[in-house]
Amino acid sequence: MSPLTTSGDWYCDLKTILTCEVFNFMGEKYKQLKDAIVEVNQVDLTNEYGVGFCQVDDNGQFLIHIHNNQVPTEYATTLIHELIHVRQTIDGLENHEMREQEAYVMEKILNKEFWDTLNSDTFFSTPWTNMGYNTNVINKGDHL
Repeated sequence: MSPLTTSGDWYCDLKTILTCEVFNFMGEKYKQLKDAIVEVNQVDLTNEYGVGFCQVDDNGQFLIHIHNNQVPTEYATTLIHELIHVRQTIDGLENHEMREQEAYVMEKILNKEFWDTLNSDTFFSTPWTNMGYNTNVINKGDHL
């Protein structure tokens, strides 16, 4: 797959482990993503309509804005949803209603499959759930 770049104010998934895992997983599911240039921008979307949205520039590069104050399970679901939109754009699907319908259905299926593919007995043994890993998310920068 093409390299994934990141930008913004990262509070969720500080070390980008989950982001890279989801990106690689989605690249295996949708081969169209392998040549896509994707940037994930974590930003505060508290006052926005949703927790993520995807844009594409004139050069065909994708920018995914994703809310930076989500728990890992919500974050993964949002990233999966937005990567589905990347694939839809590459495939030429432009109808907004059809895009959202497919993304909402597929995010549930792919989210379950993603977590099931981890070689872990439980979500809570993954690195991004370690108390020290996302201290800034849990405590908004305050020390424990």
